Amino acid sequence: MSVTSCPPPPKPALNKGEMTQLLDIAREAIRSHFSEALPRPPQLDLYNRKLLANGACFVTLEVDGELQGCLGTVTANEPLVLEVHNKARDSAYQDRRFMPLTEEQLSSLTIEISVLSDPKLLQVDSEEALIAYLEEHKVGVILTEHHSQAVFLPQVWDKLASPAAFIKALKQKAGWPINHWSPNVRVKTFTTTQIKGKYFSQFV
Repeated sequence: MSVTSCPPPPKPALNKGEMTQLLDIAREAIRSHFSEALPRPPQLDLYNRKLLANGACFVTLEVDGELQGCLGTVTANEPLVLEVHNKARDSAYQDRRFMPLTEEQLSSLTIEISVLSDPKLLQVDSEEALIAYLEEHKVGVILTEHHSQAVFLPQVWDKLASPAAFIKALKQKAGWPINHWSPNVRVKTFTTTQIKGKYFSQFV
């Protein structure tokens, strides 16, 4: 069993003020769905270079503490402010696991934004080696094999504290048997910077 000594990726370098701006963008993206005006993307000249750089994120929505939507990307393809805007709307109205968010749910809605670091390839030669690494580093994980992929954010550790259970659930999410492993499995890890806040009932 070969265990990599690779440290976890550093967290994205965003401060509290910048994360708060992203939370406001997500709120506005959701609010605009219930407005008669046409939805508008964020005005780019209002934001600094870090928020305008291409970035990857997930937006997680909860109503009364229950998951209502969670969509995102692990690949930085467009400016972070636009990615947050789009993923907030997608999580609210396009996550097929849930009915679209309704106006009645807004007063109980919370929004969490997770900005991802660049995923780094982790050199492990077995599932046991990956579990050993995760005993020391509670990071986000991407498992890929051919065209199948599954992602868990670091927040999942709050519900699946055991690395073995974490990887088992991640393989199930990918549609693989729980005992599956092969030399074709690629592992990437990432960290996140997060912010969570209420939707704010005055927007309703």
